[in-house]
Amino acid sequence: MTTYLEAIRQALDEAMAQDPRVVLLGQDIGAFGGAFKVTDGLQARHGADRVVDTPISESAMIGAGIGAAMQGLRPVVEMQFIDFIACGWNMLTNFAAKCRYRWGQGVPMVVRGPCGAGVSGSAFHSQCVEAQFMSVPGLKIAFPATAEDAYGLLRTAIEDPDPVLFLEHKF
Repeated sequence: MTTYLEAIRQALDEAMAQDPRVVLLGQDIGAFGGAFKVTDGLQARHGADRVVDTPISESAMIGAGIGAAMQGLRPVVEMQFIDFIACGWNMLTNFAAKCRYRWGQGVPMVVRGPCGAGVSGSAFHSQCVEAQFMSVPGLKIAFPATAEDAYGLLRTAIEDPDPVLFLEHKF
């Protein structure tokens, strides 16, 4: 692996090859490969039933991920830009993050997405949201700095029994 984004792709690819419960959900992640091409080639390799294009509804993506996780899958939900995760705030923070405490059931899902500046995205595509989520009980946050960190932290996040917010630099 040579780049940050390639490390993320490799982690997803290997996790999907090793565990049939790992599924990817997100806007334009199938044949298009995602806005930053992180999932490029994964639908061809693992099938459209495991790399699923969703409508542009962040709350629906997170809700579908929660439902899939509670039924035994290990979803990785891609936000095209993490700025829009606010649309799914309630689902992630008041439901997914609290399930273990409320009912004793974890929600093994990862919500991942690019954040910060770097693509001339102005106010709508340049935010960092980690501070907004740091105080949410039951939600882990990963924000890897290097390609090696991205690979290792994503593999670990996918295996976690509870929700993980995986933030990615825009490289």
